[in-house]
Amino acid sequence: MFNRFLSINFGLAITLLVMAALVGCSPLSRDSGEAPYGGRGSLRIGSTAPPIAISNWFQGEAIEELQVGQVYVIEFWATWCGPCLLNMPHMSELQDQYEEQVIFIGVTDEGPGKVSAFLASESLSGKPWTEEITYRLGTDSEEQMYRTYMAAADQMGIPTAFIVGKSGKIEWIGHPADIDRPLATAVKITD
Repeated sequence: MFNRFLSINFGLAITLLVMAALVGCSPLSRDSGEAPYGGRGSLRIGSTAPPIAISNWFQGEAIEELQVGQVYVIEFWATWCGPCLLNMPHMSELQDQYEEQVIFIGVTDEGPGKVSAFLASESLSGKPWTEEITYRLGTDSEEQMYRTYMAAADQMGIPTAFIVGKSGKIEWIGHPADIDRPLATAVKITD
């Protein structure tokens, strides 16, 4: 009887974990007021990408501003978000695949101490996260990018990724697990 109970609960736990990975995490509650970049819901496909506002860079070369002529993926994540962590190896694979054609930037609003501790910890594969993640990571400690991207695009959960095309416009918004095809299209169209 006890073994049956454990197998049912284990199966339920696996099902819930898979569902969370597919759906994503909800961010901590935020002020639901107007986003300064045109207002809540004003950022959509075809909009000019808001500026970059990273407080601290942890991995990769710092980027001060988005350059026209370059494709970017800007992904919002957190150390406590299981689906975010599950997607990080895939994002790293894509960064390695596209090399200089696409610049990936992971953005969190967590403090430098928390991010540094996370990066030093062991990833799902057993390697330190600093070895697992091959793209740029930075913090948005004043939540400026959260307001100008997430709130302005009316996005409520993480992970969420934005593709900024060579034109400087938003070309796609969605869950990073679904980014492969739109990213390939963005790179091909803009070559």
